[in-house]
Amino acid sequence: MKTLLRKHAFTLWLVAAVLLAVYFPEPASKGGCLRAQWTTQFGVALIFFLQGLTLPTRSLAAGYKPKRLHVFVLSWNYLWFPVVTGLLLIPLSGLLTPELCVGFWLLAILPTTVASAIAFTSLSGGDTSNAIFSTIFSNLLAVLVVPTIAVAYLASETAIEISLTGIFVSLARLLVLPLILGQVLRQLVRALAGRITGLTKLVSSGIIVFIVHAAFAQSVSSGLLNELSLALCLGVAVSIVTVLVVTSVLIWWSGSWLRLQRAQRIAAFFCASQKSLASGLPLASSILLAAPGVVDPAMVLIPLICFHPVQLAFAGLLTGRLVE
Repeated sequence: MKTLLRKHAFTLWLVAAVLLAVYFPEPASKGGCLRAQWTTQFGVALIFFLQGLTLPTRSLAAGYKPKRLHVFVLSWNYLWFPVVTGLLLIPLSGLLTPELCVGFWLLAILPTTVASAIAFTSLSGGDTSNAIFSTIFSNLLAVLVVPTIAVAYLASETAIEISLTGIFVSLARLLVLPLILGQVLRQLVRALAGRITGLTKLVSSGIIVFIVHAAFAQSVSSGLLNELSLALCLGVAVSIVTVLVVTSVLIWWSGSWLRLQRAQRIAAFFCASQKSLASGLPLASSILLAAPGVVDPAMVLIPLICFHPVQLAFAGLLTGRLVE
């Protein structure tokens, strides 16, 4: 029982954060004592500072080749995953609200996971060095790619003019600068940075839980979550499973075209099929903070929050089957 609780601790904390927001939204609402509008931004900056501090840049060279593997991963992360999701949303949109559809679009353009993609690659007998390079490169590129696509989509869907310059300035302050500072500090205290990796992951997870709590608290206070019915929850569940299964099948099938070694194909599969909550949630939150009032943040984040544990469970089931 303890092992099971420890394994799913992060998901349970996310559930607890949502429930706390539902019953006690005032502290994390706008103007509440937690000052969520400021502490959320500080938390996002701290997450990327810690990512910079623990980023193993010198170990990336080993996984640089073959180049076509990384082109494949990036094309699925930022092109084919959104295309497939968009096509699937045509029949699924009747089950979802417009805000949830935006959430699925935002989910589709997020970078791959880092820790879990590398871990599942290793457990499945895949090439870990390739996974390390692909995941880190995808997450670094996300700072430029995700805001550009997200703003273009939000502007077209809402007919509201959103300043891309303002969002890039905000992201540079909240994400890029802390990431660079973390890397600079890593060069000075490399040994210490290696020893505190577990602690930084714990702190980052705690911040993500708080960001989720603040987003839902604000939505509860404004009454926007009252429309989240049982039928809508079932619609989200069906949509998540459909998107996950269809994209995973297509990614594994299309990976055969690359003529890679099996270990490299496994790495490409996990890096292309997963979506990051650790990087994705701060990115999404920063974009929504820079475009206030366009959509309800909590509703938009629901697909990402729910997709995360489902993709981990699905990857766990595949791990044993991929090992030769």
